Amino acid sequence: MSVVVVAGGLGDLGRLITNALFETGKYEVYIMSRKTDYSSEDSLVEQLTEKHVHVVICAFIMDCDSASDAQLRLIRAANRCPSVERYIPSEFNVEYNVGDNIFPYQEKRFHLAARRELDKTSTLEYTYIYPGMFMDYFGMPKVASSLRPLCFFVDPESGQAVLPGDGEAKMSMTFTTDAARYIALALELDEWPRVLTTATSTVSLNELLGLVEKNLGRKLRVRYQPVEKLLRHETVDLPTNIDIARRFPNRFPQGLDQLRGLICDLEAGVALGAFDFGKLRGHLDLVKTFEGRVPAPKRIEETGPNTYSQPYGFQEVLYNAISVPPGSPGLFLIGSSVTFHYTPSFPGGTLSSYRIAPLLRNAWLQMRQQYPTLAAENHAEGKVYISPASSAELDAWLATTFIVMPGKTSAELWKTLVKTKQMTMYFCPEARQLFVQAEHHILDGRGIMNFWDRFFKALTSPARIQDIMRTDGSEISHLPPRSDDLLNTAEKKPRRGEQHALELLAPLVTMSAPISMPMSGPLPRCSPHNSALELKVSARTTESIMAACKAQRLSVTAVWHAAVVLATQSIQAKHNERAVAGTQFACFGNFDLRRYFPGPENAALPQPDAYALSNHHGVLPYVVTPGGKTFSQVAHELAAFYQQDLPKADPELWSALGPMIRMMVPEFTRVPLEETTPALSSLGVVDKFIAPSYADAGGKERWRVEDVWFGDTVTGPWLEHFMWGWQERLSLNTCYNPAYYTHAEVDEFNQLVVDKMLHGLGVMSRGKL
Repeated sequence: MSVVVVAGGLGDLGRLITNALFETGKYEVYIMSRKTDYSSEDSLVEQLTEKHVHVVICAFIMDCDSASDAQLRLIRAANRCPSVERYIPSEFNVEYNVGDNIFPYQEKRFHLAARRELDKTSTLEYTYIYPGMFMDYFGMPKVASSLRPLCFFVDPESGQAVLPGDGEAKMSMTFTTDAARYIALALELDEWPRVLTTATSTVSLNELLGLVEKNLGRKLRVRYQPVEKLLRHETVDLPTNIDIARRFPNRFPQGLDQLRGLICDLEAGVALGAFDFGKLRGHLDLVKTFEGRVPAPKRIEETGPNTYSQPYGFQEVLYNAISVPPGSPGLFLIGSSVTFHYTPSFPGGTLSSYRIAPLLRNAWLQMRQQYPTLAAENHAEGKVYISPASSAELDAWLATTFIVMPGKTSAELWKTLVKTKQMTMYFCPEARQLFVQAEHHILDGRGIMNFWDRFFKALTSPARIQDIMRTDGSEISHLPPRSDDLLNTAEKKPRRGEQHALELLAPLVTMSAPISMPMSGPLPRCSPHNSALELKVSARTTESIMAACKAQRLSVTAVWHAAVVLATQSIQAKHNERAVAGTQFACFGNFDLRRYFPGPENAALPQPDAYALSNHHGVLPYVVTPGGKTFSQVAHELAAFYQQDLPKADPELWSALGPMIRMMVPEFTRVPLEETTPALSSLGVVDKFIAPSYADAGGKERWRVEDVWFGDTVTGPWLEHFMWGWQERLSLNTCYNPAYYTHAEVDEFNQLVVDKMLHGLGVMSRGKL
């Protein structure tokens, strides 16, 4: 298997290239991030040689001398490394070796310096890849993209367009994910010509304007200006660009003047023909070369008005990296079930389970109209939601996402759960159970609890049929924003977010003796099936635990976490011949971020319920060292961790979350996964979110929720341990992969966690757990 390294593989385009390489399954892929020491050519040679790298792809943002110098050293290092055979420099635009009369782009000097360095090499085969303009810019914010926003020529949000000359200049372009896919495919070519192109569409600026207006369903205010104005950086500023310059001072430290210069140079290049690949000669078109062998790429001419996309937020980047094709078992697929009883409104009436199904089906459809994110799909580039254009499309969605499962139980569905294209609800009529599954991109723990509450409210307050079957696109206004859009993620200074992310992760890196579950090697392959074991603590014992926590001013979550630490340590010592266990327990605490979002007092922002059903959690690393501490001390330490006011405790936290998650991705995409420390997730008191019963306005029709269950899938050798309270009983639910643990081993773990809680709190259980 060839080894490929992507320098800048966590950047805007770099991470897409990295993902595209992973998806082929043909390469061993490594990422060189900003923390790599690019100042030492010898160090770079050593790193490339150690990994036996065959191909180097550079995906730096070439906008400064330091980035240019880093690439020059990387080229020299690749040339010296005996294993490296091929190199793709950071070009990814158009032909740079032209005069300013064709492309007056100041930063092309960095690319020309790399070309001169490549010309000196003796061992490398290299090629330049031209995508042209990135199509993403003309779909933002509807279209998901890893690129940061900019407006070229058209500004749909303000309803304006400014075109150079007569608007007939042609522009070739590629969507970023397609460009990344073709870059990965280029590695399959036996020989590289000097230039490879990936452009999928070439249109004139007037044609582009027409496509945007068609998509919007309205006309834009259009102005034309001489190309000479662009050359003098005297363009008419589009309002969205003015706002971008104001909102992102770290990106544009010189403000609007800097942004205007960038826009003018690139737009002038389009006007002067630099982006028209119809004029390009001596190149290989990768789109034509691989036509029919790969899925068709996006073409701007085919963009429809009813498709809305959203790039992934910082937490979702991780779930995107581990995503699998529909029909496959995967990591962190979420599942939840409820067992219910239904009392109809008519006196003494009953409905068979199968006659209940239409009521559930309509409530499911009503939920889609109110919370359209439930019908979103998770693509490589982001979440994609398609607004239905007809009742037939709604019926087709229902047919694949609301499924009646005769003779089944939710436990059986969980055992064989695989990824579905969209969030899916199953009804098990005999068991009177509902089971929903989704990828973690769509819902987090709080989101799934909110889902059940809103679903039963829809059952007791059904909308009119014409409302739940509407196809006018009005539901689009209910699509939720990302956490990134609701928190101030701006860095205090350039690259401070990444530096702080390293500081947050440092305690995990320096651990020497982890507390973890004993696992003899070599590890077997994970099972395609899922297992879970729930321990329900009795009401009496739960009452004792809650009372002791209250008396000692401790949260149940902190006490439970402390118990998990000690239970794991005990099992580790028991299975070690020398009775030696680890001393440090590493975890990622889950934090609901909704409490930090703007409230309804800001009319320009969506109402809080828009945050209810989505993924709005973040994780923070923490290391617990229980040695020499009492149970109470460990629990109080953890209570302080969970109860902290995040931005108050760490004013730089929001800017670090994105870089931190990207740094974690390689650990979760390794094959095989080897971590054996239990992962923890507390849902708290579920009764605060899901009521025990829901009644109609007259109080006659009633849906009683008798039981709830939550879990997510595991494809590695760790235990995914959940805790929640429901109807005055504490539940511990452990999800695991049956290739690594037996039912008895997981039962021992659950029982031991409860024992540690009871003894740690000084509580003796009365009767059965």
